[in-house]
Amino acid sequence: MFRSVSRPRGPVAVTVVAGLLLSCPTPAWAAPGDMFGPPTLVVDGPRLGAGDGKVTTPVLDVVTPALDVFVITGSVEGDSTEAESSNRVELTLGADVLFAFGKADLSAAAHQRLTQVAERIRQQAKGVVRIDGHTDGIGNPTDNQELSRRRAETVRAALDALLAGVPVTLQAAGHGEDEPIAAETTPDGRDNPAGRAKNRRVEIRFDK
Repeated sequence: MFRSVSRPRGPVAVTVVAGLLLSCPTPAWAAPGDMFGPPTLVVDGPRLGAGDGKVTTPVLDVVTPALDVFVITGSVEGDSTEAESSNRVELTLGADVLFAFGKADLSAAAHQRLTQVAERIRQQAKGVVRIDGHTDGIGNPTDNQELSRRRAETVRAALDALLAGVPVTLQAAGHGEDEPIAAETTPDGRDNPAGRAKNRRVEIRFDK
């Protein structure tokens, strides 16, 4: 009785698969970042040379739209941030510096800060300047919505006085607690005062 001896098939299988892949190249495609930009470009995949057996790969330069990159900086006190790109400025002011808790009247420190913001707008802004008020999640949502609207309107009125004669349009809106930028509770469920403070803010945005 004879027993057949099985031979390893690994190398043979790899060789066959590699040969099939090289003889039937798979198309490669490159889609630009803008889905409404130029149509998709299709090119051949790797090819096996007929004479020397070398694998050649096509070279393709893909050009995609440039992203608008913002550089973010913060104040020394940590109560405001600035984000600026090549054509847009976004300023975030901590509401605790501008207002007393639960109030919409500007504090003494707010006037100096808004004077600096007005100068920035005078030098860089064009068109519409958006002013958006936000609160944290403590309290009644309806009251928070109204408080954020009043705060945004207060900042708008102050900037309007500082920017007399400057050809920009100031628009104010309140968003209440609907657009937080930080968690107001820790992972274990405790209160997060630092997160709530970040959510109490006024954002000022404009194109350059």
